[in-house]
Amino acid sequence: MTKQFLKRTTFIVHDAESSAKFYEKVFGWKIWYSNELEADYRFPPSKAEDKARVKLIILDSADAITGRLGFLEYLDHNFSGHKPEIRDHVRMGEPILVVQTENVMGVYEAARREGATIVTEPVTWVVPGAETNEKIELKSISLFDPNGIYMEISEQNEIEK
Repeated sequence: MTKQFLKRTTFIVHDAESSAKFYEKVFGWKIWYSNELEADYRFPPSKAEDKARVKLIILDSADAITGRLGFLEYLDHNFSGHKPEIRDHVRMGEPILVVQTENVMGVYEAARREGATIVTEPVTWVVPGAETNEKIELKSISLFDPNGIYMEISEQNEIEK
């Protein structure tokens, strides 16, 4: 079988620039790509006309291959006119953006400053690891970013086996 890997996750957002700025300020991620282009009506199937003008911004996290996050804004289509609602829970079928950090408290403070909706304040908990009898201690927060994208951010410490 040929190798397959996750290249990036891209979210359709109301404002790609402000979305990217949130992640730059909260996580320190850098813009890798920023361009206006014409979208093919099939990718993604948004019901916008063919060659709709879009803005695509892609950020690099600490892993430039599997850690890319994109924001796609439709510039001429009312699809982008929809503002996200403020929520405190997820819905069936929604993605969970999972971020590992070495400074969950710093991320927590930055996310609050930048307008995130905090769902879970910093909490320490223990989960089973992938190996038998392995336990991992997490210090975690959960939040919705200003677009309504849900994420869990954790600092991880392995506990002795």
